[in-house]
Amino acid sequence: MEELIRELIPHAPQWGLFVAPEIPEDRLRGALADYAQGVAPHEVLALYDATWMGTGRDGAVFLRDRFVFQNLDLEPPQTVRYEDLVGVELKRRLLGGRRIVLQVNRGRATFTLSMDFSGKPKAAPYVARFLQEAMLRAPTFPKDPSGQTDHEAVQAALQQLLETGKLNRRDYERLLEVLRSG
Repeated sequence: MEELIRELIPHAPQWGLFVAPEIPEDRLRGALADYAQGVAPHEVLALYDATWMGTGRDGAVFLRDRFVFQNLDLEPPQTVRYEDLVGVELKRRLLGGRRIVLQVNRGRATFTLSMDFSGKPKAAPYVARFLQEAMLRAPTFPKDPSGQTDHEAVQAALQQLLETGKLNRRDYERLLEVLRSG
């Protein structure tokens, strides 16, 4: 995903688009403090800052496997895995601006989310194109016909849980030991 982000999302501060490593620290701090609280700074590959004042407190952060966004402080933040996207459509707003309508599938439920680009409409086509490509290229995990545990996949998943703070170091080490002994 990192390569795809660099290919499709320009570093364009005038449109609120920033690509790592050139993401301003103050905007990144604002995003992580406001709507992307479970995200570590090193995970952020790109940032869309939707604010007029450049605080980063509304917009989106793009990571390797997912993105987190919030249109306004009054709305809850949304986390969407690229593999859960089933539709991405760029639309014009009635009074100007743009929005991206997302169709998201989780389990048996498909629902619609909308990303607002009213304040910085020139960023919308770039983000929409990236999300369309990310949706098509998202890794899928077919069932292993051998029925054996994929140790590398499990270790990578545990590493991701550790990095995102959802698993502490002690439990991580214990689970790795169980994996190695099995």
